[in-house]
Amino acid sequence: PVGENRWREPQPVASWSEVRDATAYGPRCVQNGYAPEAERDISEDCLYLNVWAPVQMQPAGVPVIVWIHGGGFYTGSGSQPATDGANLASKGAIVVSLNYRLGTFGFLAHPLLTAESPHNSSGNYALLDMIEVLEWVYDNATAFGGDPVNITIVGESAGAQAVATLIASPLSRGLFHHAVLQSGGWMGLGIDKQATLAEREKLGTEQVTNFGATTLAELRNASTQQIFEKFPNQGEINVDGYLLPKDPSLIFTANEHHPVDVLAGSNSNEAIFFGPGLQEAAAFKEYANNKFGSLAERFLALYPADTDQQANASYLKSFSDELAWQMRRLGKYQAERGLGAFIYFFNHVPPGQAARGATHVAELAYVFNQHEQQTNWTETDRKLGDTLASYWVTFATRTNPNKEDLPPWPPYRGNDVGNVQVLGDEITAETTLVPSAEALEFFDAAFERHLRTLQP
Repeated sequence: PVGENRWREPQPVASWSEVRDATAYGPRCVQNGYAPEAERDISEDCLYLNVWAPVQMQPAGVPVIVWIHGGGFYTGSGSQPATDGANLASKGAIVVSLNYRLGTFGFLAHPLLTAESPHNSSGNYALLDMIEVLEWVYDNATAFGGDPVNITIVGESAGAQAVATLIASPLSRGLFHHAVLQSGGWMGLGIDKQATLAEREKLGTEQVTNFGATTLAELRNASTQQIFEKFPNQGEINVDGYLLPKDPSLIFTANEHHPVDVLAGSNSNEAIFFGPGLQEAAAFKEYANNKFGSLAERFLALYPADTDQQANASYLKSFSDELAWQMRRLGKYQAERGLGAFIYFFNHVPPGQAARGATHVAELAYVFNQHEQQTNWTETDRKLGDTLASYWVTFATRTNPNKEDLPPWPPYRGNDVGNVQVLGDEITAETTLVPSAEALEFFDAAFERHLRTLQP
């Protein structure tokens, strides 16, 4: 995606006839740490993917898992050691990881880019990269021993938001059959609207003006370093009328998303990953009023802020509860359509992480069963990693994580106790609602208020 292809849809890979050296990872997309002398490791020329296959191939082909990394849409790659796909593939799947354009390179919207586009859209290049990968996987899965009609997309954090967006987008219809969302949904990490194309164009116009360019040619002739240094490294999906015809909240509420089976969940201490959170009672109350408006008093009754210390604890808990609610809400939409829905709550604290708890990304090493890298894992950790990897591959294989040698996982059918699988020191269906029934009812009400703000 360089030169004239900067801020354009990804182009299909050119064929080659000689042997191609694919024994090393391609460079990561431009992000923090970029420097011209380091382009071997980080480059604008970054649209590469990686494929792991199990040793024992099956004549009919094995399921394909496509991993979409997180990182807030401004960092990360498909080649991170923590998400190496070898152990997951050993369970009986092809695992594909990918890079997608990040920050400004993946999300800049501008009226000139919109006018140039045959689809009258701009700014969602990272998601178009993902769709191009899915098309390539569909076309080439058989060559790696995979089944092209049994593809599961899996993402965490921003990657999970991307997965939800792909579930909602008409452009990805038929390119995958199941989806796994880890600690993220169609609204990101909490109740929020998707940016509109006009909003992103306005921001892009300000950024381009500050950069000093007046034409697309000037922008495309600028060096990678100039763009990276002079533009804020921001990434945000927008409702462009092409990738997304309307806000995803409206798409999911109307049950217009793709009819694919879903496995989704979050962790018990999500918020601590992002820092200490709001530290003062006054700031937390202002946050509540700004976010929930007329429902702020009800929110503060659930998450009180009588002291600074209490406010900080309430912020951290409400953050994790809101994300857990969103994962359940996704399950609700699935259940309403009679689709497969399996929801989890990960509460295992990794060794040495007592102060952080089961925070954001804590489940990754277990999903990818990285027992070789984790030298301080106990037998409980090793068992949990083996079980989670088995669940994920079983779900990809049969649209259901259950099989004889795994603890039974109930399908999600609502907010009654027993519908969510707790993944922790013990693996069992929940015996207590987390979030509480009152919190779930509150976030339902807050979401209904949010939907009213989206109506034309």
